[in-house]
Amino acid sequence: MPNDKLNIRQERFCLGLAEGLPQSRAYIEAGYTARGNAAEVEASKMVRLPKVTARVAELQAKAARRSEITVDDLVAELDTMLKLAVACKNPAAGVSAIMGKAKLLGLIVDKAEIATTLRKPMREPSEVKQMTLEEWQAKFAPTTLAP
Repeated sequence: MPNDKLNIRQERFCLGLAEGLPQSRAYIEAGYTARGNAAEVEASKMVRLPKVTARVAELQAKAARRSEITVDDLVAELDTMLKLAVACKNPAAGVSAIMGKAKLLGLIVDKAEIATTLRKPMREPSEVKQMTLEEWQAKFAPTTLAP
């Protein structure tokens, strides 16, 4: 049936709900113009539509399937790859599997340390010194060329 399809804003509304946004916020971010209490009322109406409810449930089920993969599952797969690398006498693949496990378990953290030195150009040393007007003029006044 053509009525079972969601329009673009309804799809964006469903995606917002699946991401965990409140109903009114998902309604506004989907592109609807209602604001404040009107957005809450309209979002509440939209949530009750069967096609919207079905789409949100579908999106949440996809997210649940993705979250079923755990660190333990990945470590087990890397163990299998390590055994295969040893059997094939491929040390590079074995090292890669070991490093992958170490990263997953938090034993190795990839980070780059950046050291910076802050230098400000100065005309004179950084010592603060008070000058009299005559001293300043003698030091910074333009020089005149002798004829």
